[in-house]
Amino acid sequence: MEIGYYNTSSNEIARRAGVTWGSIQHLFGSREQLMLDVVNDIGRAAEERISKAVISGETLEERLDDVLNVLGAYYGQDIYIVQMQILLELSANPKMSALADRVVDRGGAGIFDRLAGPLLSKALGAAADDHEVVFFAFMTMRSFLIASAITRRIADLPEGAILRLMGKSGDLEGADLRGMVVRGLSVMIREELARRKSLAANAGG
Repeated sequence: MEIGYYNTSSNEIARRAGVTWGSIQHLFGSREQLMLDVVNDIGRAAEERISKAVISGETLEERLDDVLNVLGAYYGQDIYIVQMQILLELSANPKMSALADRVVDRGGAGIFDRLAGPLLSKALGAAADDHEVVFFAFMTMRSFLIASAITRRIADLPEGAILRLMGKSGDLEGADLRGMVVRGLSVMIREELARRKSLAANAGG
């Protein structure tokens, strides 16, 4: 993030690491492979955090807020933007595009199937068996977190403005975007459960 992908030259990497580029090349082969390994390390660390997360709370809103905290430690941080920047650049490289595409697949639909889906299922209760509801909740949270992270980097707003809009963990009462996301998802999930109950009652009648 500090100097950008293109300005992160082989020599600059070696200088900051305090070693020669030859030493790095011996381990990774190329600058592009090094970047891809960085992306993989970021992804593995995120997956470990998500897999160990505990979701608690008596209400649906509290549990969804917990999920948002867990996902926010990855999607809501600058490190995710760095990861995406590297992957976008590597995807345009004919020598690396296939490898980069596989990493994108693993971090997209793959991470939902392996981690984010089960994580959200802990929060959704009776709605957890509906794949579309779980996926919609995940994509809504993910989009909110990524947009917030990007806005922090590019928006010309007073200091602390984005944090006020995002709200704080556990603060679901204020007129903040975070609270709106959690409450909106809660309403949607409850409406879906009510719709199912009505359909079941009509079918049984």
